[in-house]
Amino acid sequence: MPPGALDPAALRAIARHADAIATVRAFAERSDALRVVLLVDLGEETPAMLDAAPGGAVELTGEGGVHAVPAELPVPAPPRALPDIRPAPSSALRADPVTGELAAPIGAIANLGHAVLGLARAFGGRSVATAEFATQDPDLPMTIVAREGEPLLLAVGDGRFELPLG
Repeated sequence: MPPGALDPAALRAIARHADAIATVRAFAERSDALRVVLLVDLGEETPAMLDAAPGGAVELTGEGGVHAVPAELPVPAPPRALPDIRPAPSSALRADPVTGELAAPIGAIANLGHAVLGLARAFGGRSVATAEFATQDPDLPMTIVAREGEPLLLAVGDGRFELPLG
């Protein structure tokens, strides 16, 4: 198979999860996330996992394998609807993993939390979304984890904190 060619199993997996690929790409672009991971609830089947990096490349785990989806590969589906996403610049986000203190523009963390929850909600069931965002400290990104019906979680360094949904 020539370099860059996709095998039939990869093409089937990409076709089945095209809307999820398009959606995590759209979320990553609109949110300025460093990384977006989505576990898609498929009912009785093993969940599919999509791991998106900036620029549109996605690693899809599902359909019996791990498949690289290059950024330049178009997918045959539009992204699902996402909530309003207003990214905050990394220079405006500061977090202390020991005390749990966050410093950000008013509403910035809540907006990012609701956006990550919106990504999980777009796929329903027990789907889980995570997004990693840059902060003032490049070695200390902030990760938000969301699943419908559960508290939002924020992780910075070794610190794990529950975010209020208000």
